Amino acid sequence: MVKVGPAWATAVLSTTVLACLIQSWQVQAGLVDLGVDIPPGLAAETAIADLIGMAVPVLMVFGIALALGFAAASWLKPRLPLLAPIAWPLAGASAVAAALGLMHLQFQMTPLAGARGTDGFLMFCFAGAFGGLVFDWLRPR
Repeated sequence: MVKVGPAWATAVLSTTVLACLIQSWQVQAGLVDLGVDIPPGLAAETAIADLIGMAVPVLMVFGIALALGFAAASWLKPRLPLLAPIAWPLAGASAVAAALGLMHLQFQMTPLAGARGTDGFLMFCFAGAFGGLVFDWLRPR
C-alpha cells in the first residue's frame, strides 16, 4: 500500500473532484430545465461550493470503493489478459457503480442527486474510470 498509496490518493481525489463537478452540473441543468436562470458566475460559485461541501463524504465513499476496485483489478488483471489494457479504468468505473448501487440499496435512492438518472449515473462512472486512468498513469511499475 505504501508504494501505490500516492497513486490511489490522487485517483480518489481526481474522481471526487470530477464527480462533485458532475453533481453540481447535473443539478444546475435540472434547474435550468425548470426555467431557472443561472448566470455563469453563480454556476461557477455553486460548483465550487458543492465541491467544498461534498468533498469529505465523497472522498471517503469513493476512497473505499476505489481501494476495493483496484485491489480486485490487481488480482484479476493477470488472470484476464484480454481485459488487462482497461483494467484500471474498468475497476474505477465499476467501483463507483457499486458504491452508487449500494447507496441505492441502503437508502432506496441515491443521495447524490446528480447520479439519480441514467446520464448522471454514467457520468459518475466516467469519473471513476478517469480515476482509474490516473491510477494507472501514476502507479509504480
